[in-house]
Amino acid sequence: GKPVSDASKRPDGLGKALYDPGVTGLALCAFLGAGYTNRGKHPFAKVVSRGLRYLKNIQDPEGCFGPRSTQQYIYNHATAALAMVEAYGMTGSPIFKSSAQRALDFIALARNPYFAWRYGIKPGDNDTSVSGWMMMALKSAQLINKDAIKRGKPAPLTTDESAFDGLRAWLDKVTDPDYGRVGYVQRGTGPARPQELVDRFPGEKSEAMTGAGMLARIFMGEDPRKSKIIKLGADLCAKLPPTWNTTDGSIDMYYWYYATLAMFQVGGKHWDIWKKGMEKAMVENQRKDTDYCQYKGSWDPIGPWGLDGGRVYSTAILALCLQVFYRYDKVFGAK
Repeated sequence: GKPVSDASKRPDGLGKALYDPGVTGLALCAFLGAGYTNRGKHPFAKVVSRGLRYLKNIQDPEGCFGPRSTQQYIYNHATAALAMVEAYGMTGSPIFKSSAQRALDFIALARNPYFAWRYGIKPGDNDTSVSGWMMMALKSAQLINKDAIKRGKPAPLTTDESAFDGLRAWLDKVTDPDYGRVGYVQRGTGPARPQELVDRFPGEKSEAMTGAGMLARIFMGEDPRKSKIIKLGADLCAKLPPTWNTTDGSIDMYYWYYATLAMFQVGGKHWDIWKKGMEKAMVENQRKDTDYCQYKGSWDPIGPWGLDGGRVYSTAILALCLQVFYRYDKVFGAK
């Protein structure tokens, strides 16, 4: 609980402070996904409680988490919203319900009419990356409502009913019908990269947007056993399974996150290939040296977004990958 005074013993990978709201959201999702809320007699109750309190304290009157000081603030909101919605779903706390509902209201406010999301409020253009995170928050809200209705209670959360139709229209626009590849801002484009890292992390080493698109389609009710587009996307991802190679630009934890969730839903030979890559790339490269206040238990932030998100980002998002076995039920019963 105290800063390490010896600078030589401090872990690297601080990340950029402007992304703290979003990285906090991802870290909370990792705790919540493992079953740890702010309640109970477990060692993480206090840190989860403080993280959720931090998010509540930085939520503005319109429901947006964090300051709108950069163009990309919408990413902060999306992952923080996902955490707050899930915290409410797991606890039923009215404190989190209010915050979660306002977060969902902002998601509805930000969406472009008839399509999806990008930077800001109804900016007129869309991108698959921001839209993927918004979809995740909406999906969690949908599951919470479905569970309440199943128990004979009214749906506790209000969501933008037309959001999934808009997202589906966007995905159809940016998905190559012949190859299944999903574009970032238009059909045929690869994943986004920080400008200075474009050469170091080539777009052809990642199918991040394809993974996000596949998962969105499945969560919106498209059966991977019958969908040609999902089958083509799974073929693409199976050719690029997780590989921990620090020299060729193939490490993309953001890609691994979406594709892991999607390939698990697809199942079969595609999942077998992906799972084998996960075990080698993720499990074998978790840091086991030093102690838990330094590197132990973490993953090095060496992907294209490591400088932005830092060690907490890389650790949270790979922990979320490894939770795939129990985090979401298989929508269509794939094996």
